[in-house]
Amino acid sequence: ITQRDKDYRVIRLKVLAANISSEHMAIVSDIANRYGRSYVSLTSRMGIEIPWVPAESFEAAVAELKEAGFTVGSTGPSVRAIVSCKGTVCRYGLEDTQEMCRRLDEKYYAKPTPAKFKIGITGCPNNCIKTQLNDLGFMGQSVPDYNEDLCIQCNACIEACKVDAISETDNGVEIDTSKCINCGNCIRVCPTEAITSKEKGLSVYLGGKFGRKYRIGERMKKIYDMDEAIELTGKLLDFYKENAIGKERFGDMLDRLNVDIDTL
Repeated sequence: ITQRDKDYRVIRLKVLAANISSEHMAIVSDIANRYGRSYVSLTSRMGIEIPWVPAESFEAAVAELKEAGFTVGSTGPSVRAIVSCKGTVCRYGLEDTQEMCRRLDEKYYAKPTPAKFKIGITGCPNNCIKTQLNDLGFMGQSVPDYNEDLCIQCNACIEACKVDAISETDNGVEIDTSKCINCGNCIRVCPTEAITSKEKGLSVYLGGKFGRKYRIGERMKKIYDMDEAIELTGKLLDFYKENAIGKERFGDMLDRLNVDIDTL
């Protein structure tokens, strides 16, 4: 990437599932010291950039990075670097987000698309990745199921619910499904398993984007398991390539076609 001054280049590196080994960190540090100005920048999509690389040194630096196993780039009309939160290890994570990121990356990263196509994976409704602002977004879900016979009315679930979806009744508690966001907090804290998960998986959001013009992604009705979500990704990319006009973004295409997203 050419810098604003036009004399220097920025090398952008994809960091798969936001995980980088200490060995590779040392290599990045060495390259930044020898070719740049001894610092790196982090991108909003969890990549690494090495700025201030002289134009005449750019190819040599890139060659060293590629030899060390780095993927250089992630720009242009293609599936961009896929972003996931740390749901794999986070106490709130409902899905193995980093494993899903690796699997999606293996199948779809850098595949050509009419315009840039961004995929984000968040492990729970805390939504650290801002799922609805990606062309395709996935969010971990755990749908609660309540058994009043096991409830001891400790109210731990009420205290844990951040959206006031649970209230106390004479017979235990009541979960308002119109408010519930399927975060799993109530399931996590229930000491008697009166609240368990009747369905786990991923909700899917289509057509989001941010920037000069933004669009909030629309949620599909179904909750998908990981294998289904990965298969769905391929179908959506095919649909996009078959129906987009020019460099039309995915969400703009959906608006133009006025498509029922649950039929895709």
